[in-house]
Amino acid sequence: MTDQIANDEKITLSLGKVTAAAGNKRREYLARFVKAGRIKAAGNRPSNIVLEAGALERAVMSGMFDNKAVFVDHAGFFDYPSLEKLAGVTMKTSYDTTDQAVYGRVRLYSEAEPLARLLDELLAEGDAGPDIGLSIVFWPVWQQEEGEKDRKVVDIRHVESVDLVFEPAADGRIIQALSALTVHGGGEMTEVKGDYVAGDSTLPSGDNTSQVEAWNVAVRKAAASSMIAASGLPMASRERLAAMDFDTPESVENAIQNERNYLAKLVENNVVQIGGLSPRGNHIQMGMNGLERVKLAAEALLMGTRPPGDVPPVSGIRELYILLSGDYEMTGMYQTDRVYLANVNSSTMAGMVANALNKAVVNMFQEYPRWWEAISQIIDFSSLQQVKWITLGGVGELPTVAEGAAYTEMTWDDQTETATFVKKGGYLGITLEAIDKDDTRRMQAAPRALSQAAWLTLSKAISEIFTSNSGTGPTMSDSTALFTVGHGNLGTTALSLTSYAAVRTAMRKMTEVNSGERLGAITTPKFLLVPPDLEITALQILASQQDYTYALSNATASPDNIFSQGNEHDARLNFARSRVIVVDLWTDTNNWAAAADPLLYPTIGLGFRYGRVPEIFSVASPTAGLMFANDTLPIKVRYFFAVGPMDWRGLYKQNVA
Repeated sequence: MTDQIANDEKITLSLGKVTAAAGNKRREYLARFVKAGRIKAAGNRPSNIVLEAGALERAVMSGMFDNKAVFVDHAGFFDYPSLEKLAGVTMKTSYDTTDQAVYGRVRLYSEAEPLARLLDELLAEGDAGPDIGLSIVFWPVWQQEEGEKDRKVVDIRHVESVDLVFEPAADGRIIQALSALTVHGGGEMTEVKGDYVAGDSTLPSGDNTSQVEAWNVAVRKAAASSMIAASGLPMASRERLAAMDFDTPESVENAIQNERNYLAKLVENNVVQIGGLSPRGNHIQMGMNGLERVKLAAEALLMGTRPPGDVPPVSGIRELYILLSGDYEMTGMYQTDRVYLANVNSSTMAGMVANALNKAVVNMFQEYPRWWEAISQIIDFSSLQQVKWITLGGVGELPTVAEGAAYTEMTWDDQTETATFVKKGGYLGITLEAIDKDDTRRMQAAPRALSQAAWLTLSKAISEIFTSNSGTGPTMSDSTALFTVGHGNLGTTALSLTSYAAVRTAMRKMTEVNSGERLGAITTPKFLLVPPDLEITALQILASQQDYTYALSNATASPDNIFSQGNEHDARLNFARSRVIVVDLWTDTNNWAAAADPLLYPTIGLGFRYGRVPEIFSVASPTAGLMFANDTLPIKVRYFFAVGPMDWRGLYKQNVA
């Protein structure tokens, strides 16, 4: 992981005149890159990070601060440095044991001339100017003693860049503008003078010719040395290339690239891979921005998986919280000056967690046995108005139309049942203590708990249609219960092959609304609903090849079971399992029911508003509510649904005495 250390005190600047060789606008500045000691947090408050002097000294001795890119502002945690913000390069670094600081030079590129003018103005303003300084991006080695709050940077593995930032925190300073442009490998660049004039066909002779050639060689070597010094190659490679002669800039660039390829092959097997890419590798980033990558990392964290592609994972909920809030001290407040991702605000953390939980709940909810779907007509509504389940009837059969005669109007009737939407919900509280303890496992369990709660809530609502009012169900529009002797769909017989056959006969004799015509096969039971205690009996009724009751009584002969389907045992058993629905919430061990195919005759209505799985929202504010008063990040859960019987026809209940 990359730790970005910023500076904190006002810069002390002095103005110096800058001159450069003719035609060259690159500027150099003397700078202090970083100073050992305690790093300060935003608002000039001391943090719990201490940068040890030995780590800086060893890094300088290893050449880690030489030839590093200088960007304007840090890149975000999940972003890569952009060439659009590249301003210059570092050089000639050294470690000052008295100040315990790293000093060096910053050379700006010609395209950064506007930045040079800004730095000159800041130098002129001195203490009156804004707090602009240098901040390093590096890979640290941490050390934290048990029981201690301080985290020490005891070593540095790699320095990526030294960037110009606002309000730095580790004492990185621009000291002064240098008086002339210095080229590595030579002294100050001096204007070349000679007698040769462009376009003249006569070359100077004698000593003048030797002088011009000498200057040409010197300029060529100086240019090559400058290109090599800015290449970012290790010191040994730069020294090897500097000893070579080059005729053209292209030959220098080719030599640098060949050296890079050679070094890459040597260290290829030792590069630490993060998400498939070495840290901040040389590649072009396309597609997702930093915040989108964090969202994928958050979703993977809650699902307990790795993020897709090259998205680096986050180690836990604590790292995610700090990344999106900048709240290193766990105060519960959003620290905008510490967050490097674009489009992040105080509600981003809660919103991102809510979105990740939503996706996880949708996926997990699909894994639960939604037994009610087989017997229900499911509809998504566009409002929370009272639901009206309408059953049409009264038409009977179609009348005959004589040749040339007019069609007669048919009478039709309807029966309407109603259901009201209910709102179920609550909130899950993610406390600041849980975040500080990095209680990621608890967060990962939340989607499963929410999915289970939603399943149980809806399962109970539908199962109670069959069990409410002592097993007779809710009151219908005719002011009688769903299951009554008057409806012809209530009995008291225990489950058996014989009683199931009787129920089938009774349901086939049910008649259409008002017309009195038998519905027959339309209301024939397709599903057998039983408590767990009757599961085996139900499967035997539908899967046995013969009447299994004969075998139980040791009869000499048993008739075929006309309710089973399939020639083989497995086929019959699979058929039975597709028709038997075990309702685990039914506590009566003897009662059972039958239901028709809802595609032919709907009997149970189930309506949803705002989706078929519970919704999850963030309701966090750092200045109000639970986050402010109780250090709790609330995640609200909401579920709207309406459920009820559509018609008593197509249903039968046996309340066994």
